[in-house]
Amino acid sequence: MRRTLHAAVFLLVICFSTAAYAGGPELSSDMTAVKIVINEEDHEITVPADRVYPNDMVEYTLVYRNTGDEPVSGAGFVGPVPSGTAYLGETASEIEGISPVFSIDGGKSFHQAPVTYEVIRKDGSSETKTATPEMITHIKWMMDRSFDAGEEIKVSYRVHVK
Repeated sequence: MRRTLHAAVFLLVICFSTAAYAGGPELSSDMTAVKIVINEEDHEITVPADRVYPNDMVEYTLVYRNTGDEPVSGAGFVGPVPSGTAYLGETASEIEGISPVFSIDGGKSFHQAPVTYEVIRKDGSSETKTATPEMITHIKWMMDRSFDAGEEIKVSYRVHVK
């Protein structure tokens, strides 16, 4: 699980390093993971996610910063759902002007919830099905506004360890 988290952080850094290298605004990102547990008072608390086990709940928080001098338009921030986990439906944070969209194909395409897909039956007919949260592979937050210079945006989502 730890290797998967490091791979996810590396993926985010590569995406934003490429954008900054291409002469665009300077962007940076951080990704953290905490395990959500219920304490004796029946409240959620967070503990380090150094070790996770089946049935644990992990919350990923992604922090994006526009460290440049220019605003960014049309920004999209992506968080992967690591292998060995399943997205917990309706846990992707929603912020005014920033909408989560979801991928079930490894991040190739993103759609608003509920995500649907076509299944071709043996007789050649097709059926539209609704994807389950477990089918989600990536979450992307699309901005309907500009990402101002100096601004920081924090989004999060939760997964269940299989």
